[in-house]
Amino acid sequence: AADCRGIPSHGVNRAEMYCGELKAGLIDPMANPKISADSPSAANVDGCNGLGAVVAEFGMKLCIQKAQSTGVGFVVCHNSNHFGIAGYWSELALKENLIGFAFTNTSPFMVPTRACQRAGGTNPIACYCPGENGDSFQLDMATTTVPVGKIEVCHRKGQQIPHGWGVDKTGVRSTTSPEKVLVGGGLTPLGGLEETAGYKGYGLNMMVEILCAVLSGCHKVGPDVPPWRVDRGTPVDYGHCFICIDPTKLLPTGDFQKALSGYLSTMRQLPPGDAERSVLVPGDPERAEVGDASKHGVRLNLQVSLGLRAL
Repeated sequence: AADCRGIPSHGVNRAEMYCGELKAGLIDPMANPKISADSPSAANVDGCNGLGAVVAEFGMKLCIQKAQSTGVGFVVCHNSNHFGIAGYWSELALKENLIGFAFTNTSPFMVPTRACQRAGGTNPIACYCPGENGDSFQLDMATTTVPVGKIEVCHRKGQQIPHGWGVDKTGVRSTTSPEKVLVGGGLTPLGGLEETAGYKGYGLNMMVEILCAVLSGCHKVGPDVPPWRVDRGTPVDYGHCFICIDPTKLLPTGDFQKALSGYLSTMRQLPPGDAERSVLVPGDPERAEVGDASKHGVRLNLQVSLGLRAL
């Protein structure tokens, strides 16, 4: 799903890591998630250290059921693992004509504003909203300036990264070297350094950590979450949070989808600053990538392809 949407940082390039975790006994491939706390609109799911995708599917489907029944579903998960792109799970709600949010914490890779060490993950936020005739709002973003996968892709390709994506081991010096970010440095929070308002991204990053890890009861939070490596020797115990809203419970006339499509159309029709680059809304670039992939196939980096063949 990620590669089809033009997000190679979260696509099949993760297969090697997932297989490594399974081989190292860090994930239970036979685990079945279970509900540890439940109410009509909310629940907490114990992932039992299963694959993140298995836990996330269980959690989001439960959230969808609750939203369809009560209007709102709120489900958190703990004792889980990496679940891929957050937007995939929001899309499950979108297909049911629900507004869907998905969040997850991850291993520390973000250096907080004024800090000199990693203390938060990429902690993404996804929000999908249904419009008319298949149109939709699809936001899927890290709360770091970029996800770590983009740094890894640049490192594999031998490319420099733009200033503002990451810092070196000092925590305050921006660097264009992906190696310095990956070894000893870290990602900047969304917004970059303090002078470009990176503290706002830092705050959003903490919000996701609270919703996913603190609220679900994860044993380790923030800087204490184990690194995402096959030699870590212990489960990562990631937490997720899913929220679903049935707009028809708030607007019984069904005006939400019509109004949203009108809003999206208004934004797309704004006069562009560059005549050759039209104004887009979140989800438009990814939809174009999906259309291209359906016609020409999914593009994979050569190194990723070789890694898959070696599994």
